[in-house]
Amino acid sequence: MKKKLGITLIIIIAVAIFIKAELDYNPSVRVLASVINFSESTLKSDDYLAYNIDLKDLFRNYTNADIRYSGSAYIKKLKGFPYSISGSIKGERSPEQKKFSCKSDLDVLVLNVGKMDLYAEDSNIYLVAPMLGDASFGFDTGENLFLKAPNLNNDINREWFHSNKKNIYNFVNSIEINKTGETYVDEDGTEADEFAITIPQGEGDFIWQLLGMDAPDHDIKSFIYLDKFNHTRKLVFDLSYKTKGAYISIYGKNLSTLELYSPLPDNEEVTATIKRDGNSNYTNAYFDNITYKTTAGDTFTVDCGVLLNYIDDGIKIEMTNIDVAKNETILAEGYVKGKIKTVENMGDVFENAHADLDDVTIIDWDTIKNDTASFVDDVISKARDNVDVLDLFD
Repeated sequence: MKKKLGITLIIIIAVAIFIKAELDYNPSVRVLASVINFSESTLKSDDYLAYNIDLKDLFRNYTNADIRYSGSAYIKKLKGFPYSISGSIKGERSPEQKKFSCKSDLDVLVLNVGKMDLYAEDSNIYLVAPMLGDASFGFDTGENLFLKAPNLNNDINREWFHSNKKNIYNFVNSIEINKTGETYVDEDGTEADEFAITIPQGEGDFIWQLLGMDAPDHDIKSFIYLDKFNHTRKLVFDLSYKTKGAYISIYGKNLSTLELYSPLPDNEEVTATIKRDGNSNYTNAYFDNITYKTTAGDTFTVDCGVLLNYIDDGIKIEMTNIDVAKNETILAEGYVKGKIKTVENMGDVFENAHADLDDVTIIDWDTIKNDTASFVDDVISKARDNVDVLDLFD
């Protein structure tokens, strides 16, 4: 009896040592363990970026669909313009038409000062400002302003991971995974090992089906960073096949932060960051930042808090504490609140907004980005010259 017990203990210890060794030294096993950990741990955390968010619904019915929005805006500080501005806003966006409209009716204190409308089409932006004496501007950013999110065919949840256990196992064992020797230190000081992952062309059909997209005709490169418990601390997807140096990264203890980075022509770059605020009592709260670095050495930033909540006929959104800055000098502060809803049979966005872009002055984008301050000062100067009511406050 004692002999059998001893043999049993030896077998248990040997299996435990084998499992430990596999988890420590076999990259495929560690990545597979991280997938299990993600589905059983990260998805339950209120710090997780998409916690309590139906990504399938959000992408299909809002991000990639025709939407109509309405609400109000308040600008409490505008550099060089010593008046608070408030007003109503409304508009539409259509990814298929690649058109966007935003119509606003603005007030300074209790006096109406007129309308200012914003439009976009393809890569072009138009500012139509009757309040500036019909001084209107347009420019081509050279970038696609209507990028689409994945059209998910399933929700990314524990049920999906459970249903695809075999697919995930086969997938992990068929892709190339290498431990690079590099490490990543998370914001809480936790160190994670870097693993380079290459998804060969033709692999991962169930993933492309989930994302609602055609399988790529090239290899996909990404990186995963795992702590000693095989908990994912960071994911990086290399987008160099589209734009050299571009990437999407998700990082944090429970993948709380999304970062999108892209180089631009003329040695410029833009970074967008969305971080979930898991401590907020609101249903879904985020801190957002957009940073744009120009070839002239200037850095423009937009920071705000975002509150997001589903309601019966759409989504309620509040953008709080909006700060627009140049090289840390605040240019504008304010907030926006409203709601968005999907629209069927929307019709032409510009026709619905009664947009007239025939007399818009087209300005070369380089002119604006190389001397944005002068452009903004010129617009504000025209506002003061053309809106007589502002003279009352001088």
